[in-house]
Amino acid sequence: MDKNEFLREIKLLQQISDRAMAGEEVYCPKCGELLIVNQLGSGKHPGVFCPNKDFKIMIDYKKNNVTENLGLDKRSNQQ
Repeated sequence: MDKNEFLREIKLLQQISDRAMAGEEVYCPKCGELLIVNQLGSGKHPGVFCPNKDFKIMIDYKKNNVTENLGLDKRSNQQ
């Protein structure tokens, strides 16, 4: 997987996460089941999860954006 493919995958995961956390119905890209969202303060690890355990996005509210941390965002590339 090259850098561009990796960046596309990260952006896709971010879009899925953003849509699900905003309350949209989002379906698992692997099996098609409706994804479950655990919000901050739910008592469970925050994230977006497939009920069949085919897919998950764990959310860490204490860290910066993943693409920024990896130096793949536009700001980092312009420096």
